[in-house]
Amino acid sequence: MSDDVPLIIAHPAGQRRVAFASAASESQMRQYAAAGWIVGVLGSFRAARPIDLAKVPAQTIPPNEIGLADVLSIEAAHAPAGLAELRSVWPAIVKVNLAFNDAADALGSSTAESLANAGYAVLGAHWRDDNSYRIDSLSRIEMLAALQPPEWPRMNLIACRDVAMAEAIIRIGRVHAGQERRIADLRVGEAVRNDHIARLEDAVQTLQARLAAK
Repeated sequence: MSDDVPLIIAHPAGQRRVAFASAASESQMRQYAAAGWIVGVLGSFRAARPIDLAKVPAQTIPPNEIGLADVLSIEAAHAPAGLAELRSVWPAIVKVNLAFNDAADALGSSTAESLANAGYAVLGAHWRDDNSYRIDSLSRIEMLAALQPPEWPRMNLIACRDVAMAEAIIRIGRVHAGQERRIADLRVGEAVRNDHIARLEDAVQTLQARLAAK
């Protein structure tokens, strides 16, 4: 499940570039490569876990080319370095991933305000995990103003210099979020079913053990 997909689809065909100041996983980066994008990392790149950049594939971007990226992606866990780079280049789209990160509350409001003051249209991608099985799913992608008050620990920010691009991401994002919710509901349903079966099997085994003991 990903809120990067609407960004990828919203761009017209052609050679596109994404720059990662930081990343949560290799799969997060590879979805751009799978769509034909050039994937790059900043010299200060950080990741939540070891990533084999050659397998993505991704390469280091020279500092003078960071501003040419169509998307700059930053993780809340490693935000300071990424946000410092952002303020020096201000690329076309900035994605700041705050959802399910302890730093979200501290970063959310100030980062959104900074992006808006820099002339970006700021969108929010809202996530949910309101189930007992910790299955995350994308809930909505809308202008941040429509998601008030923001739940920063469940929010990723997508900031666009081009309002038309922001509107395209929202249109695609609404369809994508609907699909993500249906998939999540199916996964939760499957988890409930498996849990129920496991409980029944435990009950049968307990009953058999009691009968055998008589």
